[in-house]
Amino acid sequence: MPRSLLLALALTAPILAQSAPAPAAETTRFRQWMDGQETGGAEQTLRAAGAHQEVTAREWLELSRAGQTVRQEQSLTVTRQTDGTLAFRWSLRLANEPLTGEATWSPAAPRELRVRPAHGEAKVESLPEGAVLWPLEQQAILKRAAQARTAVKLVTYTFAVQQWSTLELTPLGPDPLPGVPDAVRFRGHETEGRQDLPTELWVSPTQGEVRHRTVLGGVEVLTQRADLPAPSPTGLKENLFDKSLKALPLHAFLPWVPQLEVRQEGGEPVTLAPSAEVQELAKDRWRLSRAAEPTAAEAAQAPVTGTPAAEEAPYLAPTPLVPFRDPAFDGLLRRLSPRAGATRWELTRAVNRFVFEWISDKDYSVGFASAREVALIPRGDCTEHGLLAVALLRRLGVPARGVVGWVALADVLGPHFWVEVRLRDRWVPVDPTFDQAPASAFRMKLGDTPLADLGSVGWDSAQVLGAAQWIPTLPDPVIEGDRLTAPDGTRLRWPKGRWAWIQGRLLLSTGAGRLEVAACPRPAESQLHDARRLQGRNGRKGWWIPGGDLFLELGPGRWLKVQGLSETAAFAFVDALLVELPA
Repeated sequence: MPRSLLLALALTAPILAQSAPAPAAETTRFRQWMDGQETGGAEQTLRAAGAHQEVTAREWLELSRAGQTVRQEQSLTVTRQTDGTLAFRWSLRLANEPLTGEATWSPAAPRELRVRPAHGEAKVESLPEGAVLWPLEQQAILKRAAQARTAVKLVTYTFAVQQWSTLELTPLGPDPLPGVPDAVRFRGHETEGRQDLPTELWVSPTQGEVRHRTVLGGVEVLTQRADLPAPSPTGLKENLFDKSLKALPLHAFLPWVPQLEVRQEGGEPVTLAPSAEVQELAKDRWRLSRAAEPTAAEAAQAPVTGTPAAEEAPYLAPTPLVPFRDPAFDGLLRRLSPRAGATRWELTRAVNRFVFEWISDKDYSVGFASAREVALIPRGDCTEHGLLAVALLRRLGVPARGVVGWVALADVLGPHFWVEVRLRDRWVPVDPTFDQAPASAFRMKLGDTPLADLGSVGWDSAQVLGAAQWIPTLPDPVIEGDRLTAPDGTRLRWPKGRWAWIQGRLLLSTGAGRLEVAACPRPAESQLHDARRLQGRNGRKGWWIPGGDLFLELGPGRWLKVQGLSETAAFAFVDALLVELPA
């Protein structure tokens, strides 16, 4: 997971032998800034009683996201017994229900780390050469490197995401900080999964690590001892979440576009993940397509029953993120009520729509909830939609995986999470966040994940777009007086009206005035909360928001939004618009 979104760690109770006396506690505290804005902090507490020692490390992060506050927390408690045995207990709270687990290491089996995540399968990790698990030994290695001014390579385990991390540093020389005259500055990089970050570290031979600085997706992340002076204000007013969004030229038919080209300007070179919907035209230019509808053979494929094939097994397995065997999913399946004998594609479309409707609270303050939590509390954003859809699909025998990348919506390109399902020999993208099956074309896939654990999600790959800008070439509609043909072949007609296409905006002139019309994703229930349902003489359905907009359903995956209509004008629009969908 990206440290810009997940630097949090959560609280757990100390693990103490009942016979051990209450040890004295020594705590070191840190503060954290991202691009000059204070966003969180950390602390490490040591408790010692004789040869029995315990270290608890905590971190927390708060960000403003879409007008709401996202708080994430994580903690790790490590207990060292007199015989050298280490016991680990971690908790990662990204939403309401924390992800937790335990692990043990013993001198009797020095190359094995036994990891037991809650709601997941226990596993044995093989320790890489030079791996260090005891936090005080990690600090001792850094102190010795600062004292001798030597390079350091440190391999540790990040329990919350269940991945090995490597820190490689070269000393630059003394760089005193206020109150830390013996600080030595190191420069290098740290890796965790696919994430490789430039890093600067200030270490005191007597006090250990005092400052850490890195850059992720163009955002500087600075963590330092709480007693050091705060960095000078930068005057930044831009929300850190908003910095991840990239402006696009407006295109009123963006959700319906079947194919487009996009090129990169600036930033580091980007490699998109292999996909049938992506064709690389040059190192900085791609053709993106909407996935083809299933063939007759694909649409008829049955879900998996019994033992799955080896290539599909990882995408049908329960995991801590998608524990679909939990009783919490039983009630959802009764609500979903899939047709007996339904095919994979039928189940996919049913789950896709069900998840969109189940998560009625499209809430950006949820950091990353497990599918079990979403089954109990229907709120969240794209990750919650995706995880719940994967859990239900796997429960029904449809191989499914998560996808990390970027998606375009209206005039914005931003990071997103969606789903792919296996139909015969291909993976088909669907998007429960917008109730799209297949998913829209303008999406840039950076990686996929079996959701085995948090570290496998690959949010770090979503940061690679960095400072780049993305310039799309999109097809325009064809206009002939009162008739319009959209890029996907949908035909719209307003008798005696006149369509106009002006810099990506679609305008319709009628006897009642000029209207702005645009294709849009399916509106959420919260958008239609106060809406009045309309039905025209042609049987078409619309939802009119008093004093606002009209949402018009044209067919599967096709919605129109018309701005600023009165109720009378909305009725007239529903009645008068003629629609011919492509075959």
